[in-house]
Amino acid sequence: MKRILLLSIAIFVIGNTYAQPTAGLVCHLKMDGNLTNSGSASITATSTNTSFTTNAAGTPNKALLFGGTTTSFASITDNGNLDFAGDFSIAFGIYMATTSLNQGFYDNGLNYGACGVWYFNSDNTLRFNFKNGSIGAVAALPAGQWKAVCVVRTGSTLQIYVSGVLVASGAEGTQAITYPNPPVLGQMYYAATGGNYNPISNGSKMDELRVYNRALSAAEVVQLVGASLPLKMGEFSASKQAAGIKLDWETLHEQNTSYFDVERSANGSDFTAIGKVTAKGYSASKEQYNFTDVTPLSGTNYYRLKLVDADNRISYRQTIVIKNSNAIVNIEVFPNPVSDLLQVQLPAKQNGPANITITDATGKIVFTKPVQLSTGNNATSIPVRQLPNGVYQFTLENKEGKQTKTFIKQ
Repeated sequence: MKRILLLSIAIFVIGNTYAQPTAGLVCHLKMDGNLTNSGSASITATSTNTSFTTNAAGTPNKALLFGGTTTSFASITDNGNLDFAGDFSIAFGIYMATTSLNQGFYDNGLNYGACGVWYFNSDNTLRFNFKNGSIGAVAALPAGQWKAVCVVRTGSTLQIYVSGVLVASGAEGTQAITYPNPPVLGQMYYAATGGNYNPISNGSKMDELRVYNRALSAAEVVQLVGASLPLKMGEFSASKQAAGIKLDWETLHEQNTSYFDVERSANGSDFTAIGKVTAKGYSASKEQYNFTDVTPLSGTNYYRLKLVDADNRISYRQTIVIKNSNAIVNIEVFPNPVSDLLQVQLPAKQNGPANITITDATGKIVFTKPVQLSTGNNATSIPVRQLPNGVYQFTLENKEGKQTKTFIKQ
């Protein structure tokens, strides 16, 4: 399997890495130092004998760390909002410290005809149970690697996705559904055997739990990969040039990578491969890649990277959008309102340095960053998740003057 870290984005990122479906999102535990639910339903969570640790990007205090015992878990008070009888989806990032044990990830009545997501050691299988029926994906969760897991119940069919790829699908069971106990993370639960059992292993981590009261589409699952499994991001950019639209990207670390497919779309949904770039395969240092689309579409072009490793495993990385125009556009910020990542388009009449700042409603500077602009249209992305909700001013200042835009953080 590959292990690849892409560096941060320097143009409009609207796809897999940061986009996240919100319709039907009833529970969202970001695990950013707490278990507060930012979903739409009345749901709370408390943890016992756990702590917060680094996530897949290496950022401290961004994932839940378990102790490997039946007394290390998180319990959810869902007020019935997670007691599904119809379609639903559950997504989270997971890091297993070992594959030598049976391990429970999410249990909401698995032994009572309801839902459970867990790992079965004897056949090395990630499993999804519902109505006492179970499907499994063999070798889907290697130890020592972050993976994005999403399970979907649609009609009477169960599906398991890992890092955006469908790895198992099958029929659910026939047992009647009951929900006698609160949902639990990091354990399995069965009152008849004394309560908690099969704890997730010591040193294992969970991040970004999302639960939807509907079935996510395959495209939406792909969008959630980056949200469930945040990566250390840096440069991934596009620029309008005389020869066409040039894409540049970098990797920080590669293991077992094979190639990149460059895909293009006119609408951001329907993508077609337009080129292939061979990967380094193995590298512990920063690597540079580029591809030029010599026949870009008129108007707006969407691009994304499809990563294929040496054993033909596939995953998708961020989508970027750029206007195929020689005209210099005005400064833009989006989405607005924004919750995670603010995308900014920066025009420049000539090459040169500039500075961007964000100020809050009191005029206090909460973010500043120097940038080097090229003649034409430039773009950058700014993480704003850590900012309190409210109204902010984004300012671009260079030798051409000062431009300001207002945005709302929610």
